[in-house]
Formats: sequence, C-alpha cells, structure tokens
Amino acid sequence: MAQTTLVHIKNLRSKLPETPQIEVSSPSIEGLTISFDLGLLENKLPSPSLELLSQIQADVSSLAGQVCSLAETMACPVQARMMGEANNYVYPESQLYLSLMKVQCYLEKFIVNKDKLKIC
Repeated sequence: MAQTTLVHIKNLRSKLPETPQIEVSSPSIEGLTISFDLGLLENKLPSPSLELLSQIQADVSSLAGQVCSLAETMACPVQARMMGEANNYVYPESQLYLSLMKVQCYLEKFIVNKDKLKIC
C-alpha cells in the first residue's frame, strides 16, 4: 500500500508545476504507533481538488487503518486518530507541495523500516 501511494504521489507531482527541492521532516517510525502519525499526515493533506489527491488521501487512510488493525491484533495500545480540521491555508499550492513531500518522505521511511512494525 505504501509503495502504491508513493506512485500516486509521484504521478500527481509530475502533473503539477515544477518546484524547488523542499527539505521536510517527518515523524520517526517507532513501532505500531505509526497509525497515529499516518492520521496526522492525512489531516495535513489539503481538501482534495484533484482526483489523484483524493486517491492519496484514501491510500493513507487505508494504510493507517491496516496498521491500526495490526496493532489491535497484537494487543498494542492504539492512540485515537485526530479528527480533521478545516484547512484554510493562505497559500494552498505551497501547502499541497509541502504535504505531499511530508507524506512521501514518511512513506519512504516506512518502507525502509517496516521491520519495526513487529513491535508495539
């Protein structure tokens, strides 16, 4: 699912105007608590104005749900997901790029560190 989402992000970014390279930080991958981090990243994505952005939000939500289900089957504590709040950004295009970069960076780390999902 994470790799599929990365493909969707790269497809969307290829359809947007070129931007300078942005350095972003994302939460660390520390066991199954990542479902909370995925929920936060999902909330940061702007309202879907593009079909691919809507797909990316669905992918992130689905991945968060799968990780949450895995945590529950392993009897790990699961933090409640944050509820989305209205996103009224002054610079929505900049926020879109920044949000996509954060999700992309996090998912790339997620794939590399997927062995950490064996712990709570």
